[in-house]
Amino acid sequence: MFPRHFRVEKTLRSILCGLAFATSTASAGEETSSTTWSGNLSTGWDSLYMFRGVNQLPGFGGYGSSLSWTSLTLVWSPTEVDSLSIGKWAAFGVGDTDYKELDAYAVYTRTLGAISLSLGYAFYAVLNEPGGLFSHDLNFAAGYEVRWGTATITPGLLYAFNLGPRPGDGGYVEQLSSYLEFRLDGNIPLPVRAVSLTPWATVGFNFRHNVTGRTDPPSPFVGGDHISLGVALPFALRESVSIAPYVATSFEWSDLVDTRPVTFWGGTSVTVAF
Repeated sequence: MFPRHFRVEKTLRSILCGLAFATSTASAGEETSSTTWSGNLSTGWDSLYMFRGVNQLPGFGGYGSSLSWTSLTLVWSPTEVDSLSIGKWAAFGVGDTDYKELDAYAVYTRTLGAISLSLGYAFYAVLNEPGGLFSHDLNFAAGYEVRWGTATITPGLLYAFNLGPRPGDGGYVEQLSSYLEFRLDGNIPLPVRAVSLTPWATVGFNFRHNVTGRTDPPSPFVGGDHISLGVALPFALRESVSIAPYVATSFEWSDLVDTRPVTFWGGTSVTVAF
């Protein structure tokens, strides 16, 4: 098992497809104020801990453990096209109650018209292991928003590079490994006030980051390993509160450790913006 889940990737994805709350309020025709500082507090539940195509907490309920998490993000926007996001993410297993994780991240974003470019750093730690397991990642994201009527389609990519440490020295993925993901995110306002449909599709390529069971013992490898599909239904309860339930599926063809060829899962989150 290689537990991992850094929140910087969640932040980068939100840049590509838009925050659920912003989408919902925009659908309602509400104006958003431009302030130097903003932020959000979120909490959520995932029926499985799926990350980069891999089931991270296997062995519970016949397959894997669910996960409860909370995140806090602060955003500084010194100009209309620049922003710096910093935050923390904490999680614990619901089935695997021993599992505990705490991450911290920072992401700089520049928006050039319909193009968004982001650079990020993440430190994340699995705290339930003896002595803890840690990792430092550098991340890059790019997206291009295409408008189609009231809807938007955003093709993009995410790239993560692991700085270490190496396994045996407190790390849990191969040092200097990396991961590349191509994404297609949609945002479709529905004819209901403050409700949107946000589908997505991804294909993942790993460079000795994931582990295959085709070797004995299982070992890191290079190549494409899975595609995933999902859809969320974010809606605003009030001006600063939104809920975003989702369902997703993943198809892997590389015998990823502890992961079935086809996996279905879902979850929900609540976000308070300020």
